[in-house]
Amino acid sequence: MKFYLIVSKGKHRGMPIPIHVDLFLIGTDKACQLRAQHPEMGGQQCAMVVRGKKVFIRDLGSGKKTSVNGEEVPGSEEWPLHKNDLVAAGPLEFRVSFSEKQLSQRDLEEWALKTLDDDTGPKSSAFEEFDSAMKKADDEHDDAAAAAGAILGKASALKGVIRGRLRISRDGAITVVRINDIYMVEEAELRHIKKELQDNLNLPNLKVLLDLKNVRRMSSAAVGLFAEFSDFLKKNGGRMAICRLRPELAGMIDDLRNVFNLKVFDDKPQALAGKW
Repeated sequence: MKFYLIVSKGKHRGMPIPIHVDLFLIGTDKACQLRAQHPEMGGQQCAMVVRGKKVFIRDLGSGKKTSVNGEEVPGSEEWPLHKNDLVAAGPLEFRVSFSEKQLSQRDLEEWALKTLDDDTGPKSSAFEEFDSAMKKADDEHDDAAAAAGAILGKASALKGVIRGRLRISRDGAITVVRINDIYMVEEAELRHIKKELQDNLNLPNLKVLLDLKNVRRMSSAAVGLFAEFSDFLKKNGGRMAICRLRPELAGMIDDLRNVFNLKVFDDKPQALAGKW
């Protein structure tokens, strides 16, 4: 997996910057791999930190603003980065992206520009993608290839639409949300998950089943996130349940069961058929 920063504005828009090292510094200092002499830049303003298959950004406390998706990163704090995040450091702006393949320089530049172009304009919601896929499958098609493509699109939509760390699908009146993170511990990760939940599930009267099959560890802050999301849904006339929570984590949400009357099911079919 190759990690890239793609310049998203200015005369170098579309230029891909590969990150090949575990610590990549941005600032005005000579030690920085990416230097920009500008009054809004700090000497060593921020760093990209690569650990395994994860990438983080750390503000180095220069006093100059570093932000991710418009939200300022506090000094000396480390935040996780994900595909399509928009990073701003002083006058510089980059789109975070990853590539599975080793690309030639020409192909890399074309890929980077396409990545930026795909990120412009309004994005369809998960629910709009479901409805579009279902409609295409039900429409009449002029040839077998188009019909087959529509059926495959419907099958893919039924499996779920990926939104960041979430896989969102529908089963009748229930919206199933599987959290793909293994560890729900880091505060910065939890903030991203909270934002993704609220951004993608802000319709009225939703019945949301959180599938925690993948979650192996979680903190008390993660439990607080569930409580806040349950309250968020209730304010919109919706409700929430949880399924496939590991037995060793079950005790952590006892208060949620009591205070929020939260239903917790051992498996997904039981949750889909149950009353909650």
